[in-house]
Amino acid sequence: MPTPTQLRRQIRSLTNLAEADLATLWRRSLSESTLMAALPPLVEVYGSAAATVAAEWYDEIRDAEDARGRFRAIPATVEDPGEQSLVGWAFSEATDESALKVLIAGGIQRRIANFSRLTVMDSSMQDPAARGWRRTGSGECDFCRMLIGRGAVYTEASVDFQSHDHCNCAAVPAF
Repeated sequence: MPTPTQLRRQIRSLTNLAEADLATLWRRSLSESTLMAALPPLVEVYGSAAATVAAEWYDEIRDAEDARGRFRAIPATVEDPGEQSLVGWAFSEATDESALKVLIAGGIQRRIANFSRLTVMDSSMQDPAARGWRRTGSGECDFCRMLIGRGAVYTEASVDFQSHDHCNCAAVPAF
C-alpha cells in the first residue's frame, strides 16, 4: 500500500531537482529581473509534476482502501503561485547572497509542494468516497507537530493547508 511518506519523498525529490535547476541559475545571475523571469516556468514544470505524482498516489491509495464508486484524482492547477511576490519579498528581506538563496529555495519548495497538497485536498473534497483530508508529516517544527497532532479531517474547501518554507507535510485523503 502506498504511504504518505512515499508521497513526501517523491515531492522532496522534485523539489531537489528544482533546487538543482535553481543552483544553475544562481551561477548565471542573481538579478531580480532574471529570477522574475525564470521562477514561473520552474515552478510550473515541477509543480505540475508534483500534482501528477499526487494524483497517481491518491488513486493508488483509493484503490488500496477499496473505496466505493469510481473516481480519479484531478491534478491541481495553480493560477498564480506567487513567484513574483516571492522574488520581491526575498530581495527586500535578504541581508546577503546566502540569505537570498535560502529564502528563494524555501519559497520554491513550498510552492511546488502546494501543487501536491491541493491535488489531494481538492480530490478528497470531490471524491464521494472520501470523508475529507488530513495533514501528515514528520512534525519537524512545533507548528506542524501541533497541526498533525490534532488529527482533524478537513472537509471544507475554505480550509487552507497552512505551511511554511521547507515544510515537508502533506495532505492525505481520509476514507
